[in-house]
Amino acid sequence: MQNEIEPIKAAPTAHSLQTELDGIKNILEEALYEMGYDEALVDVLIEMNVIDFDNVNDTGAIKYQLEEHYGESIVWDDSLEEKVVIECFEVFLTGELGEIWRASKGKTFRERIRDMIASSIEKLGLKAVLRYDLVKDGAPLSEEWQGIKRNLTVDYGKFYSEIPYIDIIIYTPEDLRVVAVIRCDVNLKNQIKNMVYWKLKLQTDEDTSTIKFYLVTTDLDGTLKITDVPKKGRAIVETELDGTYVLTRENLQESDKVKLFEHFIEDFKKVIEENQ
Repeated sequence: MQNEIEPIKAAPTAHSLQTELDGIKNILEEALYEMGYDEALVDVLIEMNVIDFDNVNDTGAIKYQLEEHYGESIVWDDSLEEKVVIECFEVFLTGELGEIWRASKGKTFRERIRDMIASSIEKLGLKAVLRYDLVKDGAPLSEEWQGIKRNLTVDYGKFYSEIPYIDIIIYTPEDLRVVAVIRCDVNLKNQIKNMVYWKLKLQTDEDTSTIKFYLVTTDLDGTLKITDVPKKGRAIVETELDGTYVLTRENLQESDKVKLFEHFIEDFKKVIEENQ
């Protein structure tokens, strides 16, 4: 009888260094688990040679190297997934797409995507703004942004209202009509149901029912991959969202609803032209 694989523990003891790939993955998985991340990052971090495994023998040393490389904020504030992906695409993306990615000044995934599409969106006579800018504490909103926020708010009655949990809002500057929203996620694990909820909430209100709902992702955990049959997450985004666009170094089986990110602007332009 084969031995069962021992589950990852929340507080593992020190490990002797193993040179085999399985041993490297094990200690890295445990360190990520302690930091609140899942195993989706393991292969990427190994491939990028972020960790010097010659100088570690426990999870504490792994976490120290991650904090040194990406900054201490990854343990409580900024997303490690976003920082890994941004660094990865700095090297991977080529051509015009790569130039725009590297030229963008945003530190997070959603800001990079906004910066990459902003110029093309403006050429269509539209504007793009981050949800974060509409809800962050600080200076009062401009009349334009107040109008965008008002036109996107979901009303739950006299006691509560909320802006959908999306990341980028595309709108017409003349009448502040919201044309589309974009959700940006590097890892789709446990996120798809939340997206579908907000898509359905927008559809049920006459004032927001025409808003297109898009997803931009790196699909770090492979939710959108197809082997023999599509995974549940892939089937849901194919059915419920208006389009999913993927930044990935892996082979992607594309469809009418799930494509590489390079197709986003051309597809969006067609949607705008069809609705004019």
